[in-house]
Amino acid sequence: MSACAKFLAMVLVLGFGGSSAVTASHPVPKDRAALTNRDWLPHVVSKIAPLEWWSVASSSSDLRREDFPSDFEYELARADTSFPRFCFSLFRPKPQQMDSLIAAVSAYKSDVNWVMEDDCIVAMPAMPDFTTPPITPDEQEKLQAMLYKVTHPDAEFVKRALADAAKLAAYIEDRLNLSGKPSLDFNPQWLTREGLAASRGQFEDYWEPGSWTVFLARKPQEYAGKSEPTSARDRPLAMGIVGYEIDALFNELSPGWEAFQGEGPVIPAYPLLSRFSDMAADALYEPQEVDSLLNECLQTQARVKDPQAIRVLDNMIRIARWAQKLKVGIYFGAPAP
Repeated sequence: MSACAKFLAMVLVLGFGGSSAVTASHPVPKDRAALTNRDWLPHVVSKIAPLEWWSVASSSSDLRREDFPSDFEYELARADTSFPRFCFSLFRPKPQQMDSLIAAVSAYKSDVNWVMEDDCIVAMPAMPDFTTPPITPDEQEKLQAMLYKVTHPDAEFVKRALADAAKLAAYIEDRLNLSGKPSLDFNPQWLTREGLAASRGQFEDYWEPGSWTVFLARKPQEYAGKSEPTSARDRPLAMGIVGYEIDALFNELSPGWEAFQGEGPVIPAYPLLSRFSDMAADALYEPQEVDSLLNECLQTQARVKDPQAIRVLDNMIRIARWAQKLKVGIYFGAPAP
């Protein structure tokens, strides 16, 4: 999605208050004899891991709020004009599984150009192959025409791309050795405190990106400046911290916390968690602060009830315990402006 579309979506979300809600789950299509072109991608991708949420859209009229986990994702989808697209979230897949899926989409070749864009597999017209940047008027005109088609897909292209989606799904199924494997169902009970805790091993990484990326570093301040490992124990994690989940946590712990932005922690009882009050700022924890951060998370986990707050704390606790085990600090990298 373009930077402009993301900015527009963020403005819209702020206007709606940035609230989030548990999505209504709908089953993935499983009867191969009855699959339509729209069904093939969710049918195959759900063989990798359960689809926590998903949406297939050939136009903006197909978008439904209940198919997205938050107002933020829904407004992002509404701001994007690229169609057709399959947007989804696998429930805590292994990082290697996501890498394999991304590689498979990238390797697929046809007259429809499929790309992985954030949480979506998106169809775009095949772009002209310029050996050098387009400099002649004819080349520039051709490029502009193709760019227009990307953001204004016509009915003929959408129909052709949906038909090609079945071929892309078959390619993914074969490349990832998914043939004969069942499509996996998502169980909403996995989003409870107990379900999240049991979803993966304590020191097992999984793909769940967020607004803040995570890097375990012996010297997090040094890593923040150089983006280079600071010890042999340093490592990135594929799990992240989601902004609207932090908002849900803070809203439950201290309603109206936004009014206390400025000097000191926004939630005095939780000074370390308060470092996440600014989504545009990194949050750093030195090795000697990790125990205290973990204690704040554990104390908080016992009192919160909001599903999004429960989820972000599950990730925070896992990250803190991993840093504790490795005797390193934590660098939470804010999203790039």
